[in-house]
Amino acid sequence: MPHVSRTLPLVLLLLSPGSAWAEPAPAEPTDPVLRAAVLEVERIVSEGSAQDPPPYFLAVEITDTESVQITAEEGALQGYAPKRSRWVDVDVRVGSSRLDSTHPLRSGQDRRRRHGRALVLSDDEDVLRRGIWREVDGRFVEAQERWAKVESDAQVLVEEEPAEDLSATDPVVDVGPVASLDLDLARWEQTVKLASALLADSRVVHDGSVKLSAEAVTRRFVSSEGTRVRHGRAYLRLNVHLDTLADDGEELSVSQSWDAATAAGLPSDEEILGRVRELEDLLERLREAPLQDPYTGPAILSGRASAVFFHEILGHRLEGHRLKRVDDAQTFRDMVGQPILPDFLSVIDDPGLRHAAGEDLRGHYTFDNQGEPAARVVLVDGGVLTDFLQSRSPVRQGQRSNGHGRRQKGQDAVSRQGNLLIEATRTVDEAALRRALLERVEEAGLEYGLRIDEISGGFTLTGRKMPNAFDVKVVVGHRIYVDGRPDELIRGVDLIGTPLVTFGRIEAAGARPQVFNGSCGAESGWVPVSAVAPALLVGEVETQRKAKGQQTPPLLPPPAGEEVER
Repeated sequence: MPHVSRTLPLVLLLLSPGSAWAEPAPAEPTDPVLRAAVLEVERIVSEGSAQDPPPYFLAVEITDTESVQITAEEGALQGYAPKRSRWVDVDVRVGSSRLDSTHPLRSGQDRRRRHGRALVLSDDEDVLRRGIWREVDGRFVEAQERWAKVESDAQVLVEEEPAEDLSATDPVVDVGPVASLDLDLARWEQTVKLASALLADSRVVHDGSVKLSAEAVTRRFVSSEGTRVRHGRAYLRLNVHLDTLADDGEELSVSQSWDAATAAGLPSDEEILGRVRELEDLLERLREAPLQDPYTGPAILSGRASAVFFHEILGHRLEGHRLKRVDDAQTFRDMVGQPILPDFLSVIDDPGLRHAAGEDLRGHYTFDNQGEPAARVVLVDGGVLTDFLQSRSPVRQGQRSNGHGRRQKGQDAVSRQGNLLIEATRTVDEAALRRALLERVEEAGLEYGLRIDEISGGFTLTGRKMPNAFDVKVVVGHRIYVDGRPDELIRGVDLIGTPLVTFGRIEAAGARPQVFNGSCGAESGWVPVSAVAPALLVGEVETQRKAKGQQTPPLLPPPAGEEVER
């Protein structure tokens, strides 16, 4: 709802007995932004006045972002400028830790709008405090109105299984360094221009770009419970993306991204240029590749494809907030202690891990968006489900957050993945995995099996009103023939199925893990994530034809550009 203007100059908060307010910490931070948040939270606590109903919890998160994006197409640079921004999010809760104004509504569609506001970039504490106060005021009004609906639900609807809306915590004081970007912009201008120039004379690529995106994000979190945290990190991504159209109208795209926490982790110019050439060649071969008919049979998922697959199909079903929603199918809610995967597989989420398989992990963080320290969580141990990803709104009564309450600024934090790790105790090399695939293909009486090399993402349905199925988009796949013919590139494939059946058909794992870095969009917005997995042999998968556009390729060829040395 829109902000409600009132004549009172500030909101004065009355604290109820047993509320989550803490005594002020003895030492004031020297960071003026953090100090402004601390002083404003303490002022609101100390100047409590009668409000009906009063809040019992208040948290303020301030996100500072320094960013730059350098993009080039066909050797020409797009205009750009470094950017700085500062944003404040506020969590004000009415009710009690057992049941409060954030509780999911059951009586109707639970619509929540984006919130938060921009703050000034100066270090003027008075101005910063007024900006924080304005957001507290608006969020408190919303919390009061929403609390009435939550209470109504509790009175007229069936009783829910008890679980806290705000679990207990141990307050943390940890003031880490401010994140910053250390980039030679002139050097990277030249690199992206040089790499994109390779596409200037392409007869295959209709749209291609090379882009460097860099962000330094510093978060400050202060709560009425006494937590005071400052933490940050840099996110660097170099991306090459190429598009074209097949003669039958299918839109084809290939890409390569490199993610790093520092400029030293990005690839050399030689590696970038080589990969641009490889991607252009792959795109040309995809245009000529046959469309894959619907298929049911054995397949190998590469390490990267397996990583995306587990993130989409298993990881989202183990995010605790979904298991509290009455409209969710809650696939695994009551399966703790039961096998859900083969006994040689385990699944862990470890946001504290910075690197894996020689790559920086984009999903790394030290504190979540609720001020909780990131924790390593064993979700599946030897095939047996052991735990869920938890925010401060846990699945069951008495449970606590394990540091996975995450959000994009302007959203409410819910349980989300960080670094999802799929580990195997029994592995085979790539050649043995291929032999096993061909054996399964022969047993099934098929001509070929599939190898899924790259997946771009997809979606998974977890609600009760639709089939609990998944659909992931295959970018690159091959047929592997029993008779020894060369592997054949294919296109037009979506991998589909249901999670419990598919997980039960995993038969073997490769020995070399691969990393997927990306950004995941869900209820709390877009957050950076990673997944690490080995290649997997699945005894049976199902594919369907991919949705296909109807646009025809360009009638005329592009103008002849200057020949670029290759």
